[in-house]
Amino acid sequence: MVASPAAPSLPDVVLDTCLSVDRIGHGQVGVDPIAGRVQMLEQGPLSPYRLYLPDGDNSRWRIGYASGNPGAGDYLFVNSHRGYIDRAIALGAEAASTVQRPQEASFALLSHLGQRYLCLMEPRGERSGRQLRAVFVGRIPFGMGGDLHLYYKLATPPPATTEPAR
Repeated sequence: MVASPAAPSLPDVVLDTCLSVDRIGHGQVGVDPIAGRVQMLEQGPLSPYRLYLPDGDNSRWRIGYASGNPGAGDYLFVNSHRGYIDRAIALGAEAASTVQRPQEASFALLSHLGQRYLCLMEPRGERSGRQLRAVFVGRIPFGMGGDLHLYYKLATPPPATTEPAR
């Protein structure tokens, strides 16, 4: 994994959880899916962005995707933290360009070892008979004003694991 000095590293278990966020049973990583359909909001004819917001009821976290301003770039956000898509650190051969179908994307908050992460996963067709997924994951900074450093990967989800019954 290659990371810039300014970006904190991303645990593999967090990335794998985001790739399979729609499955049940994520032993090491807490998953709080942002349920509901993604709504598109236009902010008026002069607005540079279209906002895509999951309509789940989460009063603590304002989460979404902003698209449409070619000068500033598309970004994911959590409250006041922004993570720009074109600055995402690629964890594979493919570089991030955009979220292709934000209305079909799954949003979730992940937690691992005291850290919170934003996860956006969207389906991207198939590769070798398995579903291909694009994911953007970023650690949510503590406090106000910190950047959301995004990581991007285009991959098939890891095989489902069976956890022991409790």
